[in-house]
Amino acid sequence: MPKIQLIRRDSSIIELDANTITFDLKRGTTVAPIPFLGQRFAIDTNLTDVGISIGGIVTDDDSEVLGTGSAFTIDLSQASGTIPSSTWYGQYSTSAGSWNTVKADLDGVEISFKSKGQLDAGLGETTAIRLANGTTTSSVADSIIGVNISSTTTSDSLATTIVNALNSANITIDGATTAFTTAFSISQAKGQQMNNSYYHQTGDISTVYNGEQILIKNKSVGSGGDVAVTVQKGVNAGSNTYALVDGSRAKWDKAFYVSNMTGGVNSNKMTMGDKVQELLNLANMSAGGALLSPNTLTGDVIDLPDSVASFDASRFLQIEDADVVKKYIVGVRVPYESIASSSTGQEVLRQFVVPAGPGTNYSASQNTREFDPVSIVNNEKVRPNPYLEQGVALPCTLLTWNPSYEAGDGFWSYELSLAVVEQLVGI
Repeated sequence: MPKIQLIRRDSSIIELDANTITFDLKRGTTVAPIPFLGQRFAIDTNLTDVGISIGGIVTDDDSEVLGTGSAFTIDLSQASGTIPSSTWYGQYSTSAGSWNTVKADLDGVEISFKSKGQLDAGLGETTAIRLANGTTTSSVADSIIGVNISSTTTSDSLATTIVNALNSANITIDGATTAFTTAFSISQAKGQQMNNSYYHQTGDISTVYNGEQILIKNKSVGSGGDVAVTVQKGVNAGSNTYALVDGSRAKWDKAFYVSNMTGGVNSNKMTMGDKVQELLNLANMSAGGALLSPNTLTGDVIDLPDSVASFDASRFLQIEDADVVKKYIVGVRVPYESIASSSTGQEVLRQFVVPAGPGTNYSASQNTREFDPVSIVNNEKVRPNPYLEQGVALPCTLLTWNPSYEAGDGFWSYELSLAVVEQLVGI
């Protein structure tokens, strides 16, 4: 049986061996005897408290847990923004509406970032993807990758043109010429706004583009590759060089979505003491404002659209990347083996969930989400937040954590308690 998982706000988990798991479900029903009749009368207003107590041991890791490289996304279906919702091409369609106009606007756009190798070298090296509506020149010494976009016709073909240029490019890392594909892996996928993007450019939705989203990921693993990605627009002057606008790069007001390079995780092997310290580090974790879900309030009675399905205040406050917010425990995943929810009659792995909201039902046969489910966000796999999506784990707040060490046993034991909650407000 897999270990239990404490889920953090940044989608990472803390895995623990559990010896005992106790669910404490209390119904707040008011009961009063009826005088003279020898009966009892109850008022049930559906007040339910759910608590979880878990006990187990903390041991040394037997093997190293492999890390992953930092990555960033270019999504040509989306307009730029913290939480993009409109299409990028749609910014043109109401006025210009011509791909030639789009190419003219793209001329001089530059996306700058650093590979983990460039960061580690400390020589100030930077990689840049430079778009040009015509002949352009690359510079291996300066790690500039020129992309001639003059033959593109759609956002989909533009993405493919960029990817083809990256696959054949060389850059400089630690003073040495290196193939771009040696430092990075490149993949394409459907953009987040694929249907709307296609409609804006063609006027129908009979098909969709399948490659507007580009994921560029460091092959070198580790959080040391996390770095800001900048998008700026200059002016392509003679000889395909950039000229400055008023002494600085011009700000591009019709930018497509480009994320920062994030998600790098170091390979690690932890002792039992490391794991205890990791949990003690939760002492000052911050809720980051609020996690609210109207869908949980209404349950299955009202089917709310995704646009109002949840609210994460940390994004609104732009503090979601703060360490104290990222490490906040938002849920626990407790596995169990099920036959009732299996379509094949064989045992499958599920996680315990508690329904919330009127009409919501998670019987053994209806609890069908696979264990440790993932969502695809900007072509990256992330664990969904149980506060914002039901059926993926138990949304919780951590109440107590009590580790203890017995020298004679040679390992740490622990007890922790959590309260199941669906709406969270906190600092």
